[in-house]
Amino acid sequence: METISTSSGPTLPDSQGAPTQAAAPRSGRPDHLTAQKVEVGIILQAMLGTQAAVEYMENNAINHRVAARVLHQPELRRGRHDQHGVRV
Repeated sequence: METISTSSGPTLPDSQGAPTQAAAPRSGRPDHLTAQKVEVGIILQAMLGTQAAVEYMENNAINHRVAARVLHQPELRRGRHDQHGVRV
C-alpha cells in the first residue's frame, strides 16, 4: 500500500507501523516556504547587497515589515547567521 503525503517531510512508521510524518526542523515560522525565501534574502544581502535582497523579497511577496526587520536589524532575526548570511 502506497502512502501519499502532502507535507514536505519524509513519512515514517509509528510504533504500530502506521505511517506518520517526520517533524521538519523548526524555523520559527509556521510558513516554511516564506521562511526559506527569507533565508535566501539574507544570503543575497551578504553576497550581493541589501538592494538585491530587497528586490528579491519584494518579488517573492515577503511582507515589507519582515524584510525590513531581517535586512536592517539582524539582531532581531529569528535565527543566527554567519557573516555570509548562512544560518548557523
